[in-house]
Amino acid sequence: MKDIVFVDTSVFIRENYFSKGNRINTLIQIHNFGLLDFVSTEITITELLKHLREDTEQLYKNIINNNAELERKGIKSPVNVNLEFDAHKSTKAVVENFLGQTSTYVIGYNELTNIKEVFDNYFLQKPPFQGKNKKHEFPDAFVLRLLEAYCEHKGLHKIIVLSADNDMKEYESKFLEYRDYKTYITEKSAQKETLDEIHYYLEAEQEKCSASIKEKLSDVLQDNETIYYNVLSSAEINDINIKGIDVDLDIDEYSIKEQTEDYYILEIPVTLSYSVEVEYIDYDYAWYDKEDDRWYNEELANDIVSNNRRTTILLKYYKVNTTRKQPYISIEDYNIEDALAGMR
Repeated sequence: MKDIVFVDTSVFIRENYFSKGNRINTLIQIHNFGLLDFVSTEITITELLKHLREDTEQLYKNIINNNAELERKGIKSPVNVNLEFDAHKSTKAVVENFLGQTSTYVIGYNELTNIKEVFDNYFLQKPPFQGKNKKHEFPDAFVLRLLEAYCEHKGLHKIIVLSADNDMKEYESKFLEYRDYKTYITEKSAQKETLDEIHYYLEAEQEKCSASIKEKLSDVLQDNETIYYNVLSSAEINDINIKGIDVDLDIDEYSIKEQTEDYYILEIPVTLSYSVEVEYIDYDYAWYDKEDDRWYNEELANDIVSNNRRTTILLKYYKVNTTRKQPYISIEDYNIEDALAGMR
């Protein structure tokens, strides 16, 4: 049976709206496969447009400011800025394209003829009116009641609510079923048998993937002196000695981010730990003599640079097809910069 699904604004924000290859696009694919239909509310669409427009405007201002900063330094900007760019018009077109592409039914305000239950929940501090800022939850409360009223009027048994908002999770309703959106998309993207098979191959390839990441990280830590400059406040590195690198893939927490007819894109949490001993020239107590054109009193120093960071990697799981007799896994994307962030 086809699911009726409501996607809360918090999910769009968490997934960076309509970014290529994110879980919103995976939901669209699942809809195209005939497995679900979308519903939304006028409140939700208005809220989505507001957040997307504000974020877009801020990004556009950053581009303008960065271009101006380059020009002040006498550098010609590599970006041609469209000064007539209309963030409101552009974001509205993106959202309308999503609604049209998915045939999303938008529930109007007039669907809700009785608001008594919303205020009853507010005064009784029932979900979603919990925490310090109860008044801020009024949009969510009206959205949930609109969804319930729609079920009642249309004779629907259930709407699945996908949200990253815990207040919605606590809301009790015979018509609404809250689901963790990542879990729902993962389960909907593949049958249980396929999920078990993916986990089996992840276990088989876990050591190989960890070794590959470890090798890439080791190369950067050993060969790229510039990554230590800010940490050590020195640009003269004498020696680099990697004391240890540990890569821990949490395959039990994987989720399916994207799929095609040929493969799945898997997102895997990974914990990266490393320790590097760096020998460098310390100029903290040194001085420069212009006549001699040299530094005096510089010292040779050693320091330990380390990091312990949890991030994610993407793996590609190739399905069995007419030419491939068994599936296999490869590393799809691993941003080495994620491993370096927070180094100290």
